[in-house]
Amino acid sequence: MFCYPLARKSMVGVSIDRSCRVLDESGGRIPGLYAAGELTGLAGVNGKASLEGTFLGTSILTGRVAGRAAAAELADKTKP
Repeated sequence: MFCYPLARKSMVGVSIDRSCRVLDESGGRIPGLYAAGELTGLAGVNGKASLEGTFLGTSILTGRVAGRAAAAELADKTKP
């Protein structure tokens, strides 16, 4: 029997703030860059033994937060 190691999930990701804006190495915001889903590293909230589909909740949440923050930022830029 052969065993082949496979990484199927990552428990780390890019750093984000509460509005899902991506942060640089010094903790500053990168203008216009947002992250959502597994990229944000929130997979660890389910522990190391999580099952398929358990990341859906955090993906929906961070997607909604990032979308709202991006829309608000765009609305501010378009105001006269």
